[in-house]
Amino acid sequence: MMDQARLMTTLERGVLAFPATPFTKEGALDIAALEAHVAAVAAHRPIALVPAGGAGELFSLTAGEHAAIVRATVANAAGVPVIAGIGGGLGVSAEMARNAEKAGADGLLLLPPYLVTSEQDGLAAFVRAVAKVTALPLVVYSRDNGIFRVETLLRLAENCPTLVGVKDGTSDLDLVLETRRRTVGRLVVINGAPTAEMLAAQSFAIGVTAYSSAVFAFAPAIAKGFYDAVAAGDRARQDDFLKTFYFPCSVLRRRRAGNAVSIVKAGLKVTGRPAGPVRPPLLDLSEADCAELGRLIEAGTALAESRKAA
Repeated sequence: MMDQARLMTTLERGVLAFPATPFTKEGALDIAALEAHVAAVAAHRPIALVPAGGAGELFSLTAGEHAAIVRATVANAAGVPVIAGIGGGLGVSAEMARNAEKAGADGLLLLPPYLVTSEQDGLAAFVRAVAKVTALPLVVYSRDNGIFRVETLLRLAENCPTLVGVKDGTSDLDLVLETRRRTVGRLVVINGAPTAEMLAAQSFAIGVTAYSSAVFAFAPAIAKGFYDAVAAGDRARQDDFLKTFYFPCSVLRRRRAGNAVSIVKAGLKVTGRPAGPVRPPLLDLSEADCAELGRLIEAGTALAESRKAA
């Protein structure tokens, strides 16, 4: 298990990968497929693996399935830090946190509380209650019905020593800048916008140099190639990736509700590493959309490989 200070340093720069959760065609958890999938993603060395995140269909898992997923991820992570997604109601989140710690996770990503829109004091109480049941470092995910204001994060940082960061999914660059400026040295700020790559250059410009990538799970060459272009300040190459892959992929992602998750399994399917269907109420991509995604991955991978050839 990685110590807290080292984990914070690790999370400051690079790409976090979010593995899918494989299911059988009947909808049962497929541990063997998960082990192979995690090993394949870990081989490309993201800065962290986040099993059972939003892209891993956390919202559809039982606590028992969640524990099995974290154990399998830890066992196949090949030294890559494992930050387990947790969420739902307080009781479920706390149970998942305890199970993730027993399974050997290095940290936790706490998703917004289920359904309800909360006041800042309520969000803070939610975080404190989860932090009480585990010694694991904690990253909060700020988005939708659980957006953390900077004052709330600062108060939490004072009385929750295991709080190490915030993953921002708001796409509000003003808020991200304020959060980073006022919490620098105490919390790590991670770009978690959907799709994070679309705001990567802007986030880098304000000092946020780590982001989450669903693409890493099914097209790691594209995800790594784009990150390298952003880190190098290579605007021309960034634009090539955006035009060739990320812009059209974003259009595909927005075509139907839930595609932000379904597209990960579609990407694995078209690249010959199927992870089964998504669970209801999500819908799998249509065959036509899968074919389109396959063409985009092929073009994006060719672009990523062109730099290596040169």
